[in-house]
Amino acid sequence: MNKLLALFCFLFLFNCNKEEKNTVVYTPPKILGQTAIDNYFGKEIIDDYRNLENTEDSIVKTWFKKQTQYSNTYLSQISNKDTLAKQMETISNRKASFSKKINVTDNNQYFYLKRKKDEDKYKLYYKKTFNSNEELLFDPINFNKIETNIKYKINYIKPSWNGEFIVVSLSHSGKELSKLVIIDMKTKLPMSQIISNAWPSSYLGINWLPDSSGFMFLYFPISNSKDPEFKNNSKSVLYKIGDKTNNLKTVFSAKTQSELNINANEFPIAKIKSKNDKYIIGYIAGVDNYWDAYYVETSAIEQNPIPWKPLYKKEHKVITAEGLLNKDEFIYKSALNASNFNISSVSFDSLTFNNPKVLVEEKNDEVIDVFKLTTDGLFYTTSKNGVEANLYHKTKTFSKKIELPKKSGSIKLDSKGSSYQDLWVSTDGWLNSLRRFRLNVNNNNEFISENITATVDYTEYNNFIIDELLVKSHDGEEVPLTVIYNKNISKNSKNPTLFYGYGAYGDALNPFFSPVFLTWVQNGGILCFPHVRGGDEKGEKWRKGGFKTTKPNTWKDLIACTEYMIDQKYTSKNNTVICGGSAGGIMVGGAMTERPDLFKVALVDAGVLNPLRRSSYSGGSSYKEYGKIEDSIECMALIEMDAYLKIKKDVIYPATFLNVGINDTRVAPWMSGKYIAKLQSYNTSNNPMLFKVKYDEGHSGGSSSNSVYQDWASKFSFALWQTGHPDYQLKD
Repeated sequence: MNKLLALFCFLFLFNCNKEEKNTVVYTPPKILGQTAIDNYFGKEIIDDYRNLENTEDSIVKTWFKKQTQYSNTYLSQISNKDTLAKQMETISNRKASFSKKINVTDNNQYFYLKRKKDEDKYKLYYKKTFNSNEELLFDPINFNKIETNIKYKINYIKPSWNGEFIVVSLSHSGKELSKLVIIDMKTKLPMSQIISNAWPSSYLGINWLPDSSGFMFLYFPISNSKDPEFKNNSKSVLYKIGDKTNNLKTVFSAKTQSELNINANEFPIAKIKSKNDKYIIGYIAGVDNYWDAYYVETSAIEQNPIPWKPLYKKEHKVITAEGLLNKDEFIYKSALNASNFNISSVSFDSLTFNNPKVLVEEKNDEVIDVFKLTTDGLFYTTSKNGVEANLYHKTKTFSKKIELPKKSGSIKLDSKGSSYQDLWVSTDGWLNSLRRFRLNVNNNNEFISENITATVDYTEYNNFIIDELLVKSHDGEEVPLTVIYNKNISKNSKNPTLFYGYGAYGDALNPFFSPVFLTWVQNGGILCFPHVRGGDEKGEKWRKGGFKTTKPNTWKDLIACTEYMIDQKYTSKNNTVICGGSAGGIMVGGAMTERPDLFKVALVDAGVLNPLRRSSYSGGSSYKEYGKIEDSIECMALIEMDAYLKIKKDVIYPATFLNVGINDTRVAPWMSGKYIAKLQSYNTSNNPMLFKVKYDEGHSGGSSSNSVYQDWASKFSFALWQTGHPDYQLKD
């Protein structure tokens, strides 16, 4: 009976053309749109599906679920999808275990998250020293057993300076706000207090007081993500260890610091980076790269209100929250008269941000990335075109480049602060998994391997080639393009080619190791990473080149890279796949609506596809990246980057697969819903248009590690089917 029912459902959803194998006449679930007409500075905008913005409406909810059922039924008919998911899982889990979020205290205790390959979640582990035996401290499955239907995961940890306590942040179902649990290392058990409404994984984390008597964090008064005021009126608060009333003292807020005119959608964050810091830094944070900042002596934390004093302004172009304190000196990365950035310093006695002391000058062809201070001096990394990383060491007497154990695409630095010698260097690359080293400056810059979990080799990638290219865009600007492929492929224009990009917020798409992505190459495809404008692969000018009024460069760069690969006979229009997520949805949506003839498939996760309406979504300050509808120039820029508005009738668009998490508080799920509804309504081709809603996930996924493989296998198999791969076709 169940088989007959499944067959009936499949036949109801699909009307197959038996004259041509794998051709489907697409009949998705329908929903009636309600048109709204708006006028923006004399420009009339017609919105055909305004009603889909109300995701609490029963009709919209039902349609979302039907779309998901439809997509799942469709995807289940693609052969070898589950085999592909297993391939991803097998290679990704080759290691016996995985570690992340490594924290080393001032007295060299190690706290970190680890997941064994047969486990679905990361757990908190502890070592007294690096060479000590590890202990399991906390398993999220044991948290709050009253809520048996909720599966929590650890998204952030922060030990106090000497490891007396550790804060563990827990969330579930992809929701952003977390609960904080405090573990007392004397007993190695959680304390009774549980603190809610925190978001440390995104907003500069937990900040312990110098004496470890308490910690500060950003608190959100409203926990309901559906509330229009969600994310608004956040404040930095102080929790004192042992306070059983969970009394949270306000440290920095719009209300207590009313003279600073902090907007409701900005985030007042208080930061301490070392127990030896003389000052607390207060940032008025947002999504933009430059913030206003204030400071106060750490001893003033008990005052009410706290007497914050001005430190610097946005116009000083200090890069967000990367400044370090060295006694009475503030050291920071700056874009002031330096598109590729420099490292500068000022004294708290003078605060001469208009004319600082430049410690590291801007480099012509390398972008300064991150820096750390130790007793041995200043260490900093650079990146060329976002893909070639270098490490430098500077003291008062010399400045030199440090040779790495192996060429690296990206480098991460960790230290305990300017009072300690310890420095850890982590390297990553397209084909090389993350390696963590302790740098021994005293022994000729020796790199000592210090991986928490054992490393493994991936010999299946030995035949893979990486080409780092520069491609001329529509305006002559040279766009970096990473191309990864098997050396045995032929330039016959038939290779399935996946272009994955982002291009927003000044975030570079630096090299990262992903067996999931590399399965595309293992299955005969070419993997491309176009480093489009909007990121900072080529410095501040690159970010500003894909920002507000210049945003079209982001998708035009993608178009140029795609045309290059076609011209060079790597692929063809029938084999191109474009992919992006979140703000990368602007890149994908812009490219597929401007040049629908150029692409066969479009894949988008949690995409910004209707940015003109983003201000109607709760909270946040994304207008600082995209533009304000209240500004006549920026409003026109928003309209120009709005892919939903550009969908037209009688145009053949690429096969499209959109994914969203219903608990997403950063990008509204209805953006993708409106986009797919319009595509499906206008679709006159056999190209499938799928929309899948995941009900236990948010913007960055859910609580399950294993769901990642099924998600990417669905996307890749869909794309490989549409580009004609013989192993990924509809089942007979």
